[in-house]
Amino acid sequence: MRPHRLDSPWQSWMVATALVLGGLGCFAGGVAWVSRSLFHDMEQELRRNDVHRLALHTAEASPLATERLGTPLTSSFLTLRAHGATTDEGRVDFDLTVQGPLGRGVLETQVAYTKGLWTLRRLVLRPEGGDSVELPAGGSTPALPAD
Repeated sequence: MRPHRLDSPWQSWMVATALVLGGLGCFAGGVAWVSRSLFHDMEQELRRNDVHRLALHTAEASPLATERLGTPLTSSFLTLRAHGATTDEGRVDFDLTVQGPLGRGVLETQVAYTKGLWTLRRLVLRPEGGDSVELPAGGSTPALPAD
């Protein structure tokens, strides 16, 4: 009986392709996991220091926001867009989904961190079905010491 040949060029290419795609998938998964971990840590820090509440209360105090969404405002999702922060200073951009009795919207928020203080630099309200409006910003909240 003749020996059966198992390794054809087609099978070799398929195995090589599967190994390369598997390696790329593992690499991409690792990069995604590290990125998500960094963003998750920053999101937790913003929530721990009540930075999201600073944005929410600033919007509630603005007549431009209350005429579009009403009051009180509640928040549900915080989505980090970008950050460049060290332990001493930095800037964080995030979106905060808000809802009031008159409608829903997103607060595009930019905060700065310097010397133990979070300062609201920019606040833009994007209501559903309406034009974006820039709200007055400038409040601050102290940063809590690290655990």
